[in-house]
Amino acid sequence: MVVSLLFGHCSFGQEKSGKDIKRIIALAPHAVELLYMLGAGDRIIATTEYADYPAAANDIPRIGGYAGIQLERVLELEPDLIIAWEGGNKEQDIQQMQALGLPLYLSKTKDLDDIPKEMLALGKLLGLNENGKSAANEFNNTLKQLRAKYQSKQPIKVFYQLWSEPLRAMAAGSWINELITSCGGVNIFSDMSLDYPQVSIETVLVQKPDVIIIPSHHGSKIEAGKKWSSWPEISAVKHDQIYYINGDILHRFSGRILQGMQAVCDSLESARQFKTE
Repeated sequence: MVVSLLFGHCSFGQEKSGKDIKRIIALAPHAVELLYMLGAGDRIIATTEYADYPAAANDIPRIGGYAGIQLERVLELEPDLIIAWEGGNKEQDIQQMQALGLPLYLSKTKDLDDIPKEMLALGKLLGLNENGKSAANEFNNTLKQLRAKYQSKQPIKVFYQLWSEPLRAMAAGSWINELITSCGGVNIFSDMSLDYPQVSIETVLVQKPDVIIIPSHHGSKIEAGKKWSSWPEISAVKHDQIYYINGDILHRFSGRILQGMQAVCDSLESARQFKTE
C-alpha cells in the first residue's frame, strides 16, 4: 500500500501508525536527516548510500543507492514504514514496493515550502506531532526572515556550476533557482528549457556572472573553479567571487538547506561590493 501522507493527509488503514512504527527504512539522505530532526533516528533500520548526517547515520546498514535498492533485503527486514523519494529512487523500485503492498511513504518535496509540510506530515505519521510542528515553525520562520532580508537587495548575476565535465547549470525549474532568487540573485540560465542544462563556456562568457557557485558532491570538493582563471573579463573571476559550497546542504530537502541558502546569500552579498551599474 502507499501511505497517502503527502503534507499531512493520512491513510494508514489498519496498519501500524504513530509510535507503533518502530522499524523504518529511509531510502534517501534527506529522509534520514528529517527523521533524526524529528527524534525518530533510532527507528531507522536501513538506508542508502550517502546518508551521512548526523554522524550516527553512518552506522545505519545500507541497502542500495540511486542506482537501485536491494528489494530482497527490504523484505527480510520487515519494516513498519518505508520512506522513498519520488524522483530520487528508481521508479521501478517504487512500483515494485507498491505492487508488494509494502507500507510506503513517498517524499515528493520539490521546493523550499514543501519541506516544513513534510516535517508536519512525518511528525503526524510517527506520533511526533509536537516535534513536527516545532521543526516546521522554526524552518518557516528562518525562511521568512531570509527572504525578507534579501528580497530588495541589488540583483546579482549568478552561474551555478552543477558539474564541470560536461559543464552543467541549473535552470528555472530547479530548487536551486529558488535559493538564488530568494537571495536577490539572477540565475543566468533561468530561461533554459531543461532543469539541468549542459552549457558552454562561451555562453557563460557572454552572460558575465558576478558570482560563480560550485557545489561539492557528497563531501568531495570539486576543483572546477581553476578553469575560469583564463577569463578575467568575467566579473566573478576578476573579483575572486567563486564560491565552493557544501552540496549536501544545498541539494537535500532537509532542515539544513537553509544553511545552504544562507551560504548562497552570503556569497551574493560579498559580490555586491563590486557591482557597478
